[in-house]
Amino acid sequence: MTNVSTNLNNKGIGSFFAFVENHDKNLTKHKTVFSPENKMLFYTGRQAIKYLIELIRTEQNAFTIWLPEYYCMHVTEWLKSNYSNIETYKTNPSNPKHIINAFEFASKKDVIIINNFWGVSECLIDTGGIDVITIEDHSHGWLSNSCINSKADFCMTSLRKSLPIPLGGMAWSPKNHELNKSIKLMTSESYEPIWDKTLTAMVYKNEYEKTGNLSLKKESLLLIKDAELNLHKNYNLTSIQSKHEEIINKFLPINYLEFKSENIKELHKSLQTNQEFEIIDTNTSTTFGLILHFKESTNLDKIRTYLIDNNIYPSLLWPGNINTYGYYLNIHLDYRYTKKDMLYIANVLNKTDDTLK
Repeated sequence: MTNVSTNLNNKGIGSFFAFVENHDKNLTKHKTVFSPENKMLFYTGRQAIKYLIELIRTEQNAFTIWLPEYYCMHVTEWLKSNYSNIETYKTNPSNPKHIINAFEFASKKDVIIINNFWGVSECLIDTGGIDVITIEDHSHGWLSNSCINSKADFCMTSLRKSLPIPLGGMAWSPKNHELNKSIKLMTSESYEPIWDKTLTAMVYKNEYEKTGNLSLKKESLLLIKDAELNLHKNYNLTSIQSKHEEIINKFLPINYLEFKSENIKELHKSLQTNQEFEIIDTNTSTTFGLILHFKESTNLDKIRTYLIDNNIYPSLLWPGNINTYGYYLNIHLDYRYTKKDMLYIANVLNKTDDTLK
């Protein structure tokens, strides 16, 4: 394996967010005014989806929930543990202009969950005149064009994918459907320990990046792993504690997408084309990160290992899906990283040919 010299120190590239204050001068450089008026905050995006489904169930009982055939395996499994009326439809994660032909599979009043793949999907749907209910998932497209200009019945997002917060999800309605109906919410006790555990992991990571204390790194990874496992098995639909809601709201005015846009432009100045993967990119939208699409798992595994060896920790989006869609790897390019980091990422990726020999 080729190893590229680095000056990243203890930071690395990727993985979960380290603790940061909302008034950090780096974060406050870019602001956004987008904030849905009728939004509701939750601890996770999964809770937000479940709330919207329960909201729909107050009006009707018999409907099918349609998920993309290619989707986050954790969300799919979580929803199937809550609902038995779930089916899937074919999609195309690599094509932002892919049109969902809902008339080919959906019936009247069915619920179709549309994923904003990598933040660049245009979330196009042809209902053929069938009256369906749409929920767009902008977890990897917070503040994207499709997110801000959505025409769906409802939208949701997992905010913790973009905001440096322990937990956070949001639901809203671009069509101004009423959200605050009499849906029974449990108290937040089951999520509070997960918030605290994740926050501690973020603090430990912050300290590790400052000091290089490996025991802090190890403990932070153990905590975040345990917190994620707890989330996978927590099906409670709860209210959110006011102090946690306040923290989330303090981080919402920051334009996280602008940081990514600047970094992607900088990265492409040095990044060479590669025959082993396709870079998902458009001229009109900013991707969630640097999204690499592989056709073969062998090359994916080799390059993923190579990146980790060079202190770059990509996320696989998502394991456990149908292989015919290929494999998508994300390298984080958010506010944590500088022009120097973009040059480093480009230099590492430009040497991947040596890895595959």
